[in-house]
Amino acid sequence: MEGPVRLWMAQWSSRDEGWAWVRMTLASTLGIDDSRLRIARDPRGKPQLVEGGRDWHFSLSHSHGHALLAVLEGCPVGVDLEWPRPRSHLLALASRYFTGGEAATLAGLDASERVVAFYQLWTAKEAVLKASGLGLAHGLRRVSMHWEEGGWRPAGFEDVGAPAAAWRLRALPLPHPWIGHLAYVGDPRPIVFCDNGLAWTR
Repeated sequence: MEGPVRLWMAQWSSRDEGWAWVRMTLASTLGIDDSRLRIARDPRGKPQLVEGGRDWHFSLSHSHGHALLAVLEGCPVGVDLEWPRPRSHLLALASRYFTGGEAATLAGLDASERVVAFYQLWTAKEAVLKASGLGLAHGLRRVSMHWEEGGWRPAGFEDVGAPAAAWRLRALPLPHPWIGHLAYVGDPRPIVFCDNGLAWTR
């Protein structure tokens, strides 16, 4: 079986302290000294590991003073984390950034469910765009989802490296009220949540 997706969630008090934690976590996971760890940005600005040996990838998201970090060997990975908050113009935002079908689904939900579903959809789309390396500039509408059994599922993806059916998309069980998604292409992988040296698999 291919290796697991490893996830960490931690406080993000400042950029410097946050990136120090990211470097420490990555170095520990790769089994190398922090001084040997090299991170560079690709032409689109995505941070990535520059490692001459094994094929490691990571994705980082932070929201409301906390960060979520994913590390995966063998293929790119994307995560997105959001702290949901009510918005007075939520449906207008949905019409602007999402597909017509997605906006209609959100409009049909009651107000409290709509807020959660909005952020679930946003994090699902952004996780895919991060894993693809394209980022938000590629356009949220080009990663379309459909609502099924209280969650969003891939429907039709445009120009993100693989068809929708090839993507693994997971809503993450995070501390309330954070909402987050994980995305990658390929066979299913175990997800291991790590915390202060302890880990558990979901």
